[in-house]
Amino acid sequence: MDEQQGGVRRSRWAAAAAVTAVLAVLVAVFVASRPSSEDRARSGEPTTDCVADTDTSFATTGAADARWVRFCTLADEGSPHRARHPQGVVTGDLAASVADSLWQTQDGRPTCRGDDPPTARPSRLFRIEVGLADGRVAELTGDTGCSTRDVTLFSQLETTLLMAAVPESGPDGTLPRPVSCPERFTTTTATADGATADQLVDTAQSPWQSTVPLLPAPATAADVCAYRGDRPRRRLVDQWQVGSPTSEAIRAAATLGYADGQTDCALDARATSYVVVLTDATGTARALALDPTRCATLQAALGTPAVDTYLGLATRGLVQMVARSRP
Repeated sequence: MDEQQGGVRRSRWAAAAAVTAVLAVLVAVFVASRPSSEDRARSGEPTTDCVADTDTSFATTGAADARWVRFCTLADEGSPHRARHPQGVVTGDLAASVADSLWQTQDGRPTCRGDDPPTARPSRLFRIEVGLADGRVAELTGDTGCSTRDVTLFSQLETTLLMAAVPESGPDGTLPRPVSCPERFTTTTATADGATADQLVDTAQSPWQSTVPLLPAPATAADVCAYRGDRPRRRLVDQWQVGSPTSEAIRAAATLGYADGQTDCALDARATSYVVVLTDATGTARALALDPTRCATLQAALGTPAVDTYLGLATRGLVQMVARSRP
């Protein structure tokens, strides 16, 4: 009987050992099959797509051997204050040059924390990914409300992408015909689609996750329509047109120059309100509605097709820039 029991025990131990061995092999195969940065580099299929998890911080890698640079969605999908930015990607020799400029700008920049006192600039968050020659992807994040270095970082890549969006055989730089100012204080009646309009198609799953820019290329013209009175008794009192660099300065200021949310303030029916129509070199035009009579609220026609969208509360600097842009 003891010999029989011993045989049963030996059989059970042998079976358990066999199962353990099989599991070990399966685990080894699973681990070996997971893709890594090195696998991406050896695959022969380079990609410029954003990745959910980057390999390293851009501050530690430097700009050496950068192959592509682009804006990507924030790591926290629920983060507010996201900056609106172009959706393209910089590649080749230009990517290396842009990455070098970004690295020099970020070196030594201030570090801000969530509990730091607010600054004069609204907080607009952005995330940049840099693809390296060895397949790794580095990450660079910023907050334009933290420091002027962060504003410069954002503008360096934004300007490069906007300029790259314009076809080489674009218009000769002459101003377009002045727009017809809308009778109503609205953003969607003065829009137009040119060759760059397809770059404004919004791919965000939810409106609050959208980062589609105000304009897909530099603004070569800005038509300003000035109104007096409060809705619905608003009347057009003035109109003017400006070209670059003033038009592009207004576009850049509007991209970062507003704070999220709403507020209570005293209505000022005597203030001047503005509809600003920004136009790029291909004829794509999108409008902003800036309303100082109601806490300086800012709305914009965004996307393709254009949709009237509430952005937030404009800064005093943006209001003054538009008001003082008249030639």
